[in-house]
Amino acid sequence: MEKGLKLRAQDKDDLTIISAYLQDAVTVIGDFSFNPKTHIFALMVNRYVWEDYTRTTDDKDDKQKCHRIRTGCHFENIVKVTAQNIPQNDKKHVLELLAIETAELENDNIAIDLIFAADGVMRLEAELIEAQMQDIGDPYPAACHPKHEVLENLIE
Repeated sequence: MEKGLKLRAQDKDDLTIISAYLQDAVTVIGDFSFNPKTHIFALMVNRYVWEDYTRTTDDKDDKQKCHRIRTGCHFENIVKVTAQNIPQNDKKHVLELLAIETAELENDNIAIDLIFAADGVMRLEAELIEAQMQDIGDPYPAACHPKHEVLENLIE
């Protein structure tokens, strides 16, 4: 595997790319941090390394190469953070990140929504989009690749 990813987002399209790489990342509430003085929201996740996923099928075996890697993310210019369906006091509560979405707000700020499984949403209100993600350390083996029953059932 090549050296870890390091990406920067300065608009909605850039953030869509980061969202794709962070799909199915897992984290805990204790790995979130918001500093209102610096206007930075940061989090650490265990990112599924989708770009390294390979699947080969032969007559005898179905083999998968699955990895995760620690990844740091931070968002700048954040003026407000709100949460829905996220138990913020339970620092060990595990969350699975499904997507990052954006929307323009009436006050000309931007809503950056971190969408988690089980209807959890962390909304970052930003003056403008400025985000970064960077892999830290080496990938480690993951038990299996994430599965999404709804999508898989639609395909069959």
